Amino acid sequence: MPLFILPQTALEPFMERLRTVGELHGPLRGSDDAVRFSFLQTGDQPDLTAVRSLLPPKKYLLAPDETILTYRPAAGYQTPAHETGPLILLGVHPCDLAAIAYLDRQFLADPPDPTYAARRKRLILIGNSCTPDNNCSCHQRPSALSTNCDLFLYQQDNGFLISVETPHGERLCQSLGDLLLPAEDQQLPPSSRSNFGLPLPAPSANELDAHLPDWQRLADHCLGCGACSVCCPTCSCFEILEFGGLDGCSAERLRRWDNCLFKSHSEVAGGHSFQKDRAQRFRYRYRHKYRGYGQLQGVPSCVGCGRCRAQCPTGLDLRPLAEYLEKERP
Repeated sequence: MPLFILPQTALEPFMERLRTVGELHGPLRGSDDAVRFSFLQTGDQPDLTAVRSLLPPKKYLLAPDETILTYRPAAGYQTPAHETGPLILLGVHPCDLAAIAYLDRQFLADPPDPTYAARRKRLILIGNSCTPDNNCSCHQRPSALSTNCDLFLYQQDNGFLISVETPHGERLCQSLGDLLLPAEDQQLPPSSRSNFGLPLPAPSANELDAHLPDWQRLADHCLGCGACSVCCPTCSCFEILEFGGLDGCSAERLRRWDNCLFKSHSEVAGGHSFQKDRAQRFRYRYRHKYRGYGQLQGVPSCVGCGRCRAQCPTGLDLRPLAEYLEKERP
């Protein structure tokens, strides 16, 4: 894996060079002090020291609300055209890279989701090292998920150490050659990236008793607002909605983010629900985060980014419960 040094003074020329390759997005701090992945215009300074963005990069792969099928009498059924051309995400933390790896395993499985696959194909990922804060748990719960990317930036005092991860990343570095310095005798510094790509521990024998008092205790403090799922980098539940046109002939099919903490999420025909009680819904979400489901059964999808803890209006913290439930006990 080739290593290069990018001096801090070369960061702006580095981004200008990236803009010649594709549309550049990165973590941008707004006037409200929130950090969001946004389009980086010339002169914009990405906040590469921010601990986390408000929303994860999943928004580039799974749009919050999108049309996936249309019908018009003259044209019949049609799927919307997908955007083309490279989209470069600069400054993606290891937890978010791991989350993308998890989404890949869901949406690129056989058969792949065509919309997700088209967006994923155009994505160029440039990772960035970070220092966990008190909301993070990547260092407390090692993950088997990978942190694959094209380039990875390790922050140093006077710039960045760049690790080339893929052939595409190598081609990028070739186009940046005059901005990079050789990294002679350099070793990869410690990084939260080392908390990923590790063997999974043996699963706990605990079956997450539905009557465990902790579920109800947590549910009593939960507002059911769904903020934790919205900001979670691996939550991907969606609903399908169909709308008929006012002309009586045309129609659209939409895919929209859904949330397992919403009562409507588990409702079926006749108004029946599989998860009527909030404690049941809380347990359901917990199982998906820490135990996996479907073809990813046994693969925890929590990457320890800390967004759910940071954004919860009542300050709910699942970590003590996870430590209790996921630890093998006699």
